[in-house]
Amino acid sequence: MIVPIGGKRPKHKQFSYQPRFYDPVKEERERKRRAIRIESKVRRGQGRSIAIYAAIMFILFLMLLYL
Repeated sequence: MIVPIGGKRPKHKQFSYQPRFYDPVKEERERKRRAIRIESKVRRGQGRSIAIYAAIMFILFLMLLYL
């Protein structure tokens, strides 16, 4: 069997499945919750990254002083 290298590969099948008991209110609520969680994780990550950069700069500054 010949394996294509970088050639055309088959795509997976896609279905347009609609659940039987679809609740649009619940779906919207869950979407908003996910968005808020992602947003809060981004906010928390920003504070840490600044602290890490400040610590690295401080250590580099101390190393330069002792040289």
